[in-house]
Amino acid sequence: MKIVNEKKPSNVWGSVDDILEQISAKYQTFAPRQRKVAEYLFHNLDQAILLNSTQIAAKAEVSQATVTRFITGLGFSGFSKFKRSIAQKLLENFSTSTRLVESAKALEGRTSVFTDILREDIENIGSLSSHISEETFEEAVNKLCSARTIYILGLRSSYALAFYFAFDLRFFLSSVRLIDLGVGDIPERLRNAGPPDVLVAISFKRYTREVIKITEKIKKKGVFILGITNSELSPIAQLSDTALIAETRIPAYFESFTAPMSLLNALITAIAIKERKKALPALNNLEKEFQVFETFAQ
Repeated sequence: MKIVNEKKPSNVWGSVDDILEQISAKYQTFAPRQRKVAEYLFHNLDQAILLNSTQIAAKAEVSQATVTRFITGLGFSGFSKFKRSIAQKLLENFSTSTRLVESAKALEGRTSVFTDILREDIENIGSLSSHISEETFEEAVNKLCSARTIYILGLRSSYALAFYFAFDLRFFLSSVRLIDLGVGDIPERLRNAGPPDVLVAISFKRYTREVIKITEKIKKKGVFILGITNSELSPIAQLSDTALIAETRIPAYFESFTAPMSLLNALITAIAIKERKKALPALNNLEKEFQVFETFAQ
């Protein structure tokens, strides 16, 4: 798994995001018991600051020595220095206004915001292959192609990704349903969901509570969960049977969806190739309908 910000020592992290990104980036390098510490801290960082190392060990169900090794692995000389560092960062919050101030500071003095943002997006796209193996990608494609029904879920800014994915998949697959909150009819829409189906849950920080709740409920029905998210430690990744990781971080007050969009394009293309025999007649019929309704300008 690609380690981001590897040139920046852990004890000079600039924000809460830096702490969480570092824990997420190094997750695969930790021993199994240290991963339990990582998972606890990732989801409970604000609570962990009130605990000592023994209490954190109890919460994570590991030994105190494991917590110490984990903290050392992040670059700190001891637990007290780790606590002081995160205490200072937790005085900040995850609000959009705070992120705007932070991004302005990060970009201040740079010669070209245009070039810098493009460079960050290129790095995010490049990291896809380090997060997602060919085998994992192929498994996702096969699951989508063999599903009875594909449910696609993404809210707030992630809804744009969900809509795009659903719109294009409908050209190649017969039963694709985009979930939105609508008029509160989610139970009716999902009442027939079961093991032959797949839920594509798209969620990036700040993680939307409703997406997590719906994913939890549909998972209990035996539906295969394909998560598309920014970290293996995100709530959706933890709920997923297969998680596809796409980084979204740029020095701005919002997340960049360039890498997630590239991932969706790869999935759509692979599915189109795999399902081309069934897709071609459907596309030909669709072209005829376009002509009948004069859909496009001449």
